[in-house]
Amino acid sequence: MKTIVIVNPQAGNGRTEKIWPNIESALEKSIGSFEVLQTTCRGDATDLSRRILAVDTVRIVAVGGDGHLNEVLNGFIENDLPVNPEARLSFVMTGTGCDFQRSLGISGKWQNAAAKLKDAKVRKIDVGKVTYTAADKTQKIRYFDNIASFGLSGAVDHCLEHSRLRNYLGGSPLFLWATIKTVFTHPNQSIRFRINDGPEEEICSRLGLLANGRYFGGAMHAAPEAELDDGLLDLLMLKEISVAKFLWHLPKIYKGTHLKIPEIFFQKVRKFTAESSEQVILDIDGESPGYLAATFEVLPKILNLQI
Repeated sequence: MKTIVIVNPQAGNGRTEKIWPNIESALEKSIGSFEVLQTTCRGDATDLSRRILAVDTVRIVAVGGDGHLNEVLNGFIENDLPVNPEARLSFVMTGTGCDFQRSLGISGKWQNAAAKLKDAKVRKIDVGKVTYTAADKTQKIRYFDNIASFGLSGAVDHCLEHSRLRNYLGGSPLFLWATIKTVFTHPNQSIRFRINDGPEEEICSRLGLLANGRYFGGAMHAAPEAELDDGLLDLLMLKEISVAKFLWHLPKIYKGTHLKIPEIFFQKVRKFTAESSEQVILDIDGESPGYLAATFEVLPKILNLQI
């Protein structure tokens, strides 16, 4: 099967462009020959992968961060169906968070992911779907491989997008700084929700997430029981909580030992709908495309992941 590598040279604050010759050499040793395409703007990776898969059955390797992998993934699926059912997706993570690969037991170094591709097996995994409200108030759809969330996490995205510290910090320290900074200004918000088309409920929450993978926010072990192929999303909502208590529990979230604290609402779901009279920001695989109201669903075993 032909291999095409789609690279985001700007991933990791431009670091990917600098180390690309090393990555290219490592990939040649692992998987042999391949074609290289580079993105130049947001949305490129989705357009490139979709055009490729419409005419050819290939393996696409995404080289970049979690957001870049998400863009490539969105080229694999259209109208809740695979664009090419036999195509395969692989990745080498070079971004700031590199959270999705942690769910697969791969450490943060890109060299480990590149080497693993040599004998990579194919497994079918679930993909999440979010129908959300864009800034222009229209309804849009985005698919996700890892975690979609709302509230504090979306506000953290906005904080990072405008921070110069991105040029000096990376990975976990950057996300930890942004989380602590943002929690002092981001309030608990009133959320109306339904689980699996059940009755409407209401919660005052600082953060909610729907997890396919286990890690987000630069190594937070947010969903320790999530499985990539169980046909379910792990729903976690942080109930009304003070800043002091949130900071007290934050180390537990990094360790994945937080599910039993009283302030956590946890349930495995197939569908979750949420809305609010307040502006609640979304985060989808590390990017912030819109707001609640939103519906989160799972598409079981729709993606061929080769890693």
